Amino acid sequence: MNAENMSRIYPPGPGRCARIEKSDDGVSPVVGVMLMLSVTVIIAAIVSAAAGGLSGTEKKAPSAVLEVNFYENRSYGSFSAPAMTIEHISGSPLQTKDLSITTYFRNESGQLIKGYLLGEKAVPGDDMWNDFDSGTYSGVLFISDQDRFGSPLRSSDTGYKSWFGNTSAVLMAGDVLVTPAQFCGPLQPHKNPGLNYILNFDTTDPASGYRAGSVISTKIVHIPSGQVIFDKDVVVV
Repeated sequence: MNAENMSRIYPPGPGRCARIEKSDDGVSPVVGVMLMLSVTVIIAAIVSAAAGGLSGTEKKAPSAVLEVNFYENRSYGSFSAPAMTIEHISGSPLQTKDLSITTYFRNESGQLIKGYLLGEKAVPGDDMWNDFDSGTYSGVLFISDQDRFGSPLRSSDTGYKSWFGNTSAVLMAGDVLVTPAQFCGPLQPHKNPGLNYILNFDTTDPASGYRAGSVISTKIVHIPSGQVIFDKDVVVV
């Protein structure tokens, strides 16, 4: 030990007792080390709390099995129309507001066309159709369950509870998302505005190349977690 940091003992003198004096030279370094340790502990606690908060806000990725189908012409009794369906086979319920759908299709001229759907989107009908006229709207996709939701056809494009992207449109096992193909008739044209919106081209245009045997790359992503739920090349039937 450094002699300067040791206690000094003075012998008693005439008329006085022995006294001890202690040096404070070693106190400052000890206090400094203790302060550094305290700051380190506080910083570690803050970092740990922040990390815990971030992990608590992370969205858990859902696990679900989906089946996607595209149809050149699907029969609806007195007429047929191009169509698309997304069936929830099994797994977690899916909030459709949290999903995005991306498609890629190569047309007759070799152009790669990208389609995209995110959120609640509406399409109008045609005056040649019975219930789905130009002043009536349907979701681009909607859950096909009228007992649960009622008709998807509305007089406004502001949204409806069965439409893809609506907060109430929760896709559960056994549910099927469909385009409004069933309402596109009975008179011509049997275009499907919902399908055309998703794919980003007119499927009834012969130059598009949309027909049975065509391939559409389809990806469905759970946006909050970034989890890919479906990613396949789907053959039109």
